[in-house]
Amino acid sequence: MSASGTPADAGRNAVKRAAAEAAVELVENGMVVGLGTGSTAAFALEALARRHRQGLRFLGIPTSERTAAAARAAGLPLTTFAEHRQIDLTIDGADEVERGTLNLIKGLGGALLREKIVAAASHRLAIVADAGKLADRLGTLAPVPVEVVGFGLEATRASLEALGASTRLRKAPDGEPFATDGGNRILDCSFGPLSDPARLERRIRHVVGVVECGLFISRADPVIVADQAGVHRLDSPRAHRGSPPILLVMGLSGAGKSTVALELRARLGWPFEEGDALHPEANIAKMHAGIPLTDADREPWLARVAAWIDARRAARQPGIITCSALKRSYRQVVVGSRPEVRLVYLRGGRDLIAEHLMGRRGHFMPPTLMQSQIETLEEPDPDEDPLTVDVGSPARDVADTIIRRLAAASPAGWRATPV
Repeated sequence: MSASGTPADAGRNAVKRAAAEAAVELVENGMVVGLGTGSTAAFALEALARRHRQGLRFLGIPTSERTAAAARAAGLPLTTFAEHRQIDLTIDGADEVERGTLNLIKGLGGALLREKIVAAASHRLAIVADAGKLADRLGTLAPVPVEVVGFGLEATRASLEALGASTRLRKAPDGEPFATDGGNRILDCSFGPLSDPARLERRIRHVVGVVECGLFISRADPVIVADQAGVHRLDSPRAHRGSPPILLVMGLSGAGKSTVALELRARLGWPFEEGDALHPEANIAKMHAGIPLTDADREPWLARVAAWIDARRAARQPGIITCSALKRSYRQVVVGSRPEVRLVYLRGGRDLIAEHLMGRRGHFMPPTLMQSQIETLEEPDPDEDPLTVDVGSPARDVADTIIRRLAAASPAGWRATPV
């Protein structure tokens, strides 16, 4: 790919090349490598060709006919899914990267279907991007490309617009509708900033006539970002390797644990469990009757919470679970020596908690038990490393704060480190 003659474009290309070369350092001898499509991925292809000439041996699976042609011209050996069902590492670009979650929008290059097939078969998806592609909320910078079949396009378009999209049929340079490698069309769908990209992805894919969409949720690991200051690696909070994090959202009843946890699930795409649902029937009956639970009552409940956490750990999956965890001794049961668990403490004043409790309908925890909860509460100590967030803002904003602070604190699995 030739660089533009303008200084601004030359600077952007230098940044993209730096990020791509850092990503190529992840490739090891004997790997099957997914080869992405787009301007930044083209720089990765150049770097791979150079490494191959230097003796690095790997096989590539391209995500588009354009990439396949470029790879052959560069002398790179290619393979297919008929020979290799699994891909060790894919290097690709992105049109937008959401800070904290590393959720993506891809497909402005027109190869989103093959890119998603390759990503789904990959153990790791390394994304290379310049810093201008980062956004606090997905959908701020780029539309969501949706690949659709040509037949019935008008009906499919109407269904997508019913989901809230402003749609535009993508055109080729000659003014004709753009055709993907599969012979399909692309509708670029603008929804604005997305509060629940995972749910939107599901809704789009359920529309008859849709082939695939450009939302890539819980897939990137890592994202390598470059700007004029240098190159940085952002590791995924959802990385299904090592010790994926498990968030235990704790606090008084009425602090909004479930609502915030659902917002976190929407943003992160992690498995979620409502801790109250794990209470034995006897506990629920006591709370319905306005009788405070004893430590003995809570023992089987805490054991179930711990078992859920251990199941996630055994499956090497991240997760989110709500649990009041009011006493330090309770937290010892569910956290214990589990380094993957991060306490997220939702702290709220008495008046705010009372207001929330009075507004709830049908919950088995009545407002009359608020005082016993306050008396039981032992706020987390500094050595428990809690992430404490004051509630009172909308749950969506509280979830955003949690994600930003987890990323900024850079514990394992959330780290942004120089390459």
